[in-house]
Amino acid sequence: MTGAALLPSLLLLLAGPDAGKLRESVKADEARLRDSPDDADALRRLGMAYLSLEEPDRAVPPLRELVRRRPGPESTLLLVRALRLAGEAAEAKTLLDAAIATSPSDPALHIERALLARSLDDNAGAVKAWTRVTELQPRDATSWFNLAESLQRAARIDEAIAADRKALELDPGLTVAKVNLAKALAEKGLTGEAKELLVAAAQAAPLDPATHYNLGVLLLREGNIPGAIGAFERTLQLEPHSAQAHNNLGVALDWKDDVDGARREFLAATRDDPRSAEAWFNLGLSYFRTGDNLRANQAFARAQSINPSASAPYIQLGQLYLKQGKRTQAVAAFQKAIALMAEDRKASRSTEAYRGLAIAYVGLGQFKQAIAVLERAVREFPQDASARAALADAHLAMGDLDGAIVEAERRLQLDPSSEARLELAALYSRKRVSAKAEPLYQTVLKEKPDDLGAALGLADLYLAKGDYAAAERVLGRAKERHPDDTALLSRLGVLHSRRGRPDLALPELEQLVRRDPTQLEARAELGSLYFRGGDPETALRTLRAVLATDSRQPLAQLYLGQVLFEQGQPAEAEKAFRASLALDPNFGAPHFYLGQLYEAQDRKKDALREYREAVARQSDLGPAVDAVKRLEAQAPGQVSAGQPGAR
Repeated sequence: MTGAALLPSLLLLLAGPDAGKLRESVKADEARLRDSPDDADALRRLGMAYLSLEEPDRAVPPLRELVRRRPGPESTLLLVRALRLAGEAAEAKTLLDAAIATSPSDPALHIERALLARSLDDNAGAVKAWTRVTELQPRDATSWFNLAESLQRAARIDEAIAADRKALELDPGLTVAKVNLAKALAEKGLTGEAKELLVAAAQAAPLDPATHYNLGVLLLREGNIPGAIGAFERTLQLEPHSAQAHNNLGVALDWKDDVDGARREFLAATRDDPRSAEAWFNLGLSYFRTGDNLRANQAFARAQSINPSASAPYIQLGQLYLKQGKRTQAVAAFQKAIALMAEDRKASRSTEAYRGLAIAYVGLGQFKQAIAVLERAVREFPQDASARAALADAHLAMGDLDGAIVEAERRLQLDPSSEARLELAALYSRKRVSAKAEPLYQTVLKEKPDDLGAALGLADLYLAKGDYAAAERVLGRAKERHPDDTALLSRLGVLHSRRGRPDLALPELEQLVRRDPTQLEARAELGSLYFRGGDPETALRTLRAVLATDSRQPLAQLYLGQVLFEQGQPAEAEKAFRASLALDPNFGAPHFYLGQLYEAQDRKKDALREYREAVARQSDLGPAVDAVKRLEAQAPGQVSAGQPGAR
């Protein structure tokens, strides 16, 4: 039997008589065989009828008898097909290999061998068999298409593209080859040619649902949501119960924030294919995003039961638990996701589970565990910038600013983005390393002049250095682009206050804090202004109100210490300065004011130590530099240690 003769017989099986007529044929041939058990034609018809009725188990006995009575490639081929469909792969392979050894040039046998290999997920075997078929019938476009499909399954994309091109060279109208080639090209990132092929295929074969579906997938990847929606809707007109099309239409609608429409499609996908883990997973996400946590959990559970080795549902469950504040349950979900990724190396892998687990540990106060998880993540994903960013955050949560800077520097090497520059610049600023922070902020502003975060960060840097002219230039440019931003207006008020312009600063800050009470630094600066304006009682009320809102405000603690010191409460002032330092150990100003406090108590040795600490943290803090020079210039005998136990 030749390959050309095989295709019509396969079509006959698919498009043959209806089930009723087939049943009548079965009864007639069974009766005939009772009278004439050696009737080979009846045996063949009976076996083929059972194959057409999708009852391969019942096709096997008459076809075995057929092979015994009429041996040959055609009889063997029918029996092998029945055995394959009945799940008897080992016997099918043995028979096929023997038949191929006898008739090595029969393409039909190699085609069946390829189908058997595919049923066993033996991609290499399928490629080998289809390659042999193309050698035997090199002008057959369908054989080249099947070879291309097997190559694509084996992840041999370049070879698959070449085979699909050969198929289309032989038959330019072969739509399935166009679709397959487009999929392979898209996988290689050649989306332009892929889209042209699919558009042409859709025009040439407007009733082919696979073409419209794959065009929709490509358009979805490109972010062409309206086009993708149209392609998936056309697919569903042609194939109303396509679970994949319903699922992807739901994804596209979700991108449009059409929550109800997306959920409707995900539900349709689960009805059309209750075994679609992806559809259940997306349905769970849909419920999760609208706060329906009960249904979200149920949908995620269905996805897990269908595909227990998939890590994605466990990651989403972990995120769900985090949102609910259930950190212990989140730990278990993320740990399960990580374990599943380790078991299935072929699965899609990312650092999301590691980062979620670290967040859960931080929420539980288990900082060392969070660090350990993220260190494992950066070992397993050395090129993943997000893992470095998360590890930097974890070090920062532990108060390890130096460790955070190291990881943020490594992240910037992997991801030279504006976001990475800004986060590293903010860490340098906290460390008071302005020489490194300033160029990072400036680089971002050069690339993105409208970046408010970079402008505010750079302005804060200049304010901390006392370079008020530079801060004013930065804030002035930013105000032209963001005239109503309260964080920016807050800094302008602070700037005017520190430049000795209370007539501007006081009304600006009072109006601002009424408009946005969350600007705590502006409220703290307002307290300082009240104090400098001769109203210490209002200053104290303002500063204590800030600290009642958030006790972790180093600037408010510093200003509170100044007011208390001037009011003759040195012990309380010292506590406030120490509290400011505890919140920001790299802040030089509290050390300077402690130096002033000790110098006023004639504890010049202690004062000199604090001034030196201030300069060590902020070398550009002019008053502290002057104080160090002044005290060091005094004769050693004039610098006393103060009274024992005074600290």
